This record gives sequence, structure tokens and C-alpha cells, in this order.
Amino acid sequence: MTTPRPDAVAPHVNSVLFQMKWKAELRASGAMTPRVPVQFVAEQGRALRVIDIREKEELTGLMGHIPGSLWVPLERIAEVSQQLGPDMPVVLVSHSGRRAGLATQFLQALGMRYVAALSGGMLAWRNAGYSATRHSHIFERGLTTPTFVEEGPSDGPLTKAHIEQHVGDPSQVRWARLSALLMSGRRSCVDGRDEQGVIGTPGGDAGEFLLALASVERITGKTLDLRTVEEILLQELEVFGRFYMHTDTLAWGKLVASISSDRRLSNRPLPPLNDEAGWHAFLGHPAPESRSALMEHLLEPAHLGCGHLKLMLTKPEDYGVRPELVRSFLRAYHDLRWQGMPDLEFVTLEGVHDEAAVLSVYVEQELWDMSSIPLVSPSVGPKQVFVAHPQVAAKHRDHYVEFFRRLPHLVTLEPHHVEPLRTEMNAIANTQLGHTLQHLAKGLPLFEARFEGGDKVRVVEAGKV
Repeated sequence: MTTPRPDAVAPHVNSVLFQMKWKAELRASGAMTPRVPVQFVAEQGRALRVIDIREKEELTGLMGHIPGSLWVPLERIAEVSQQLGPDMPVVLVSHSGRRAGLATQFLQALGMRYVAALSGGMLAWRNAGYSATRHSHIFERGLTTPTFVEEGPSDGPLTKAHIEQHVGDPSQVRWARLSALLMSGRRSCVDGRDEQGVIGTPGGDAGEFLLALASVERITGKTLDLRTVEEILLQELEVFGRFYMHTDTLAWGKLVASISSDRRLSNRPLPPLNDEAGWHAFLGHPAPESRSALMEHLLEPAHLGCGHLKLMLTKPEDYGVRPELVRSFLRAYHDLRWQGMPDLEFVTLEGVHDEAAVLSVYVEQELWDMSSIPLVSPSVGPKQVFVAHPQVAAKHRDHYVEFFRRLPHLVTLEPHHVEPLRTEMNAIANTQLGHTLQHLAKGLPLFEARFEGGDKVRVVEAGKV
């Protein structure tokens, strides 16, 4: 067993992207005491330390504690600053958040820069549909002990033993009810560079939305125009909430360089090339007169950091989606962002692909809306894995069928279209997943993690891509 690199235990807090995300959450809380919401903490995986400050008996009592968290009683709270230093991201947890808020203020006064209280405490955590544990293992872990100790190869593929250790670690797997994920969660891409513990599907919400639109076109025989696509996307946000699409630093750099050299924008005040925060702000809220030119840059395949969406646009014969439908979606997405729609997430993933396996996550039971779903971190030691949740994605497509049935003013879905639409979506999804893995994960080992309960999981070797 080897201790992971320090940068595998906590994020690069000097990263502009991490600072922006952290500050955005604190601003959104609107509180004098720094607080972050349950959803933010649940999705971070190992990206931050979760420290419970309640009394010992509370952690194994009825409320339980967050899996993978550490225990530091309130009277020893100064040890957090002394042992972890000023730049470790820390979230403090108490019953309702009051004690954690006071402890947060104290640690701030000691110089900790990235410390916040879990808003609403364990009450909010449980009310949001996330799981808790009453296991006494929390008392065996100290502040200087990594939240996990995980062995992984520095080079080459991962083995079954690596995956078994990973999915058996409570600090890497958090559970949430499917209904909670449908209401306030998001489907991220299978991309291993997203360190959050998430529900993975190719292209995330954007990929699923596009395959659903393409399926509707096939079943109804009608072509969706830009205005209809934008209206459907707006209705999607009203019904399902948060919507995820990602880029990466490589595509982002090409986008920024391309915009900077555009003569049409030469009379506009553009940020310096190396001002990452400035460019995020600029592209998040551009002046209306600049948007037409900027949209052209955003639609360029080289400027798309999601490999799945790029392949969908450039290889329509493999993916079954019209290129113009992809472009209509991208236009609608950015246009709604510029109009101030807060539910549209545009995430920038850092680095290059370094995945060493593909992991599909299943629950060994028939899913219903109250089923508990494991959120698995894609970081295994120093390596990454592509993480997909085929069961959950298929269940969400069932909800898409109902969603389109309730849009008669936008989509003419007759009763005899319902089952063919469901079948078509799943068929396109399987085809697209195969093509994307062939392009991005060729030769990597395939594993299935089959969860039989909160603490029982079976890993199956499923060949190679």
C-alpha cells in the first residue's frame, strides 16, 4: 500500500478554477460565516476534507455521520489549523450548522483560507437524500492520516484489485437517493478528469439531451429548429434543474487564442491571454454586440473540450445526430447562459486524459425513484477512470419520455411513439458509448462495480475496450 501524492488528497487550491468555484459557493450563501451547501460537498469526492466536530456519541447515534469524514471534537478545533495548514480546503459539520459556523470563524481567525461550514449540518445532509453511516471507523482516522490510502500504478492500466479497493472505500463513494439526484443533481461526463463523485454518462447532461432530441427527430420524422431546441432546453431546466456541460483547459486555451486574434473584436476590451478568471467572466457575460462573433468561436469543434460532443459534431454517421442539431443546441446553451440562466453549468476540466480503466456502476436491484445510488470518484490513487452509470442514465431516459409527452406544443409525440422513443434513446446511447470509448479509451480494461448494499460491492472484469 502506498500513500497517494499530496495533490491527490486535496485539490490545487492555487488553481484559479478551484478558487472561483469555492468563492462562488460562499457568495451564493449570502452569510457572514462561510457556508457551502450539501450538494457542493456531496459532489467533491476527495477534493476537500470533511471534518465532523460533534460529540463522539452523536457520530454513531441516530443521525450518523458523512461517510469518509474525519472527527475533531470542538474543544480540539485548533488542531485543524495546526496540522493541515492554511490552504487545505475544509468543510466543518455539526448537527444544524451552528457549532460548525462558530468553529469556521475561529479557524478563519487562525489563518485558514478555505474553510466553511456545511450549511444546515447533518440535518440538511439527510434531508437532501444523502446517506450517513454510524460506523466507528471514523474514530480510527486522524487529521494527518489521509482520508484514504490507495494503491495505483503510476503507469499502465488499473487492475481489479485497484478497483475493488477504490469502490470499497467510503471516502470515495457517497450515496444519494435517485429522486434527490433527479431534482438537484446533474449527470456529468464519464471523463476521469472530473474529480467529483458524480453520475457519469457520455457528454453529461448535454450528451443525454442531444441523444434525446435526435431520437425524437427519428421517431416523429420532424426536424427541430433552433427556436424549438432553445425552448425545449428552457423547459428541461424548469423540470430537471441543473444542467452540465464541460470543456477542458486545452480547448479553452485554443478558444481564448482564437478570440484574441479575431479582428472583429479588436476594438473590444479583452482580458490578457493569461488572465483565466478574466476570460471566464468575459465569456460568461459578453457584451451583446460581441455575441455573434463569439458564438462562431464557441461552435468550432477544436474549441469543444468534451470529446463526446466533439465526436458527435464531427462524426454524425457514427453518432446518429445531425451536426446542425448539435450546433443548435450549443447556440441555445450559450445564449441562455448569456441571458443569465443560473442552472447551466460550464465546467473546465484541467489537464489531459490519463484514464487507466473504464468503470461501469450498477446497483443490484431494480431501480425506482427512491433507490439509493452510489456516487463514485473517478480518481484512483494517482490515476483516473472513466465512470459510467448506465442504469441511472437509462432510468433518466424514462423520465425524458414523460417529459416529451408533456410538451405537445413543441413535440408531437403520439401514444404509439412512446415505447419506440424509449427504445431508440437507449439504442443510440449504447452506440454512442461504444464509439466514444473506442476513441478515448481504446485498449483499456473494463470493470463493473455491482453494489449489493451500502457496504457490499462486487467488481467484475468485463474485458477491454
